[in-house]
Formats: sequence, structure tokens, C-alpha cells
Amino acid sequence: MSAKPIYADVVGAPFRIGERVRVGDSKDETFDRSFKRRVGSVEYLEYECGCGQSYPHDPMIGVRFRNDDIEEFWAEELARQRQCVRGVSRWLP
Repeated sequence: MSAKPIYADVVGAPFRIGERVRVGDSKDETFDRSFKRRVGSVEYLEYECGCGQSYPHDPMIGVRFRNDDIEEFWAEELARQRQCVRGVSRWLP
């Protein structure tokens, strides 16, 4: 299977394109812990790379970081930024 990233919002997907997210933790053995606690933005959703994704609720989520690195995560590995009040970020699971 080849990857076919979607760079537009998908109704029913767990995140929107451009949404700011923070990387949490994972029990997946392929999870790169160097990304833990990093903040980035959702670049694309991917449903066809053969990792067991399901449309529309369970994509791999491509996240772009400040240094332009892009890494893919599952929704449960990410938290969305809810608001920023006086410089303090609040996160939702």
C-alpha cells in the first residue's frame, strides 16, 4: 500500500488540519520518544499506509514541528490545544 495523505479536513476525523497538538506518550513499540511533549500542527491525515487505520475516525496523523520535521501519530498519542490564557497553554486529551 502507498500513503495518500489528505491535506483537508475530514468530517469525523479526530483532528482538523492546522490544529495545534502536543505529543503525549504511547505503548506502541514504534513510538519515537524524542517527540514526547513536543508541540506541532496537524499537517495531514493518512488512511491508506497499511497501519490498520479506519476512515474517518482512526487515521495516522501527520504532525509538522517547528524545525519542519513531520512525524505520524495515532490520535490517542496527541492532545489538542484548547486555549492560551496569559501565556499558559491548556490541553484537552
